[in-house]
Amino acid sequence: MIKHQGGCHCGKVRFQAEADPWMVFQCNCMRCRRLLGTVGVFVIFDDSANIQFSGVTSEYVAKGESGLPVRHYFCPVCGAMIHVEADAYNMGGAGIVLGAFDDPHQFEPEWENYIELKLNWLRDNGCIKKSFEGQAGDEQLEWVMENYFAEDK
Repeated sequence: MIKHQGGCHCGKVRFQAEADPWMVFQCNCMRCRRLLGTVGVFVIFDDSANIQFSGVTSEYVAKGESGLPVRHYFCPVCGAMIHVEADAYNMGGAGIVLGAFDDPHQFEPEWENYIELKLNWLRDNGCIKKSFEGQAGDEQLEWVMENYFAEDK
């Protein structure tokens, strides 16, 4: 059963997922801003979501903070970024850009990173539970493990 779906601006690339996301987070880094034209909010699905993509995408690969590749997938027609895959997380799923969902209002970020780069006009509506400086540090990893890998989550 399809629970979530979306696609690019022109409709040439589409996706559907059969499960709810694992987590939703906001990235305030400069790379996301330059790639998306705004703050990055990513809806993360693990491989159990059985995400299906249709249409052809273009791929841009860049080295992430971990030193490992991060693959960004765009529609080659309209240029909209659809999703990312990061080798550092190796979870078999995908981080889908919030704006690519047909109904983006159903998701709110639960945590954020790179708060030192956060735009000063951007306000939290109360959904952010934890904020981190930079990318992946020990504190962030520990918090994510406790909150997203707990048996009862």
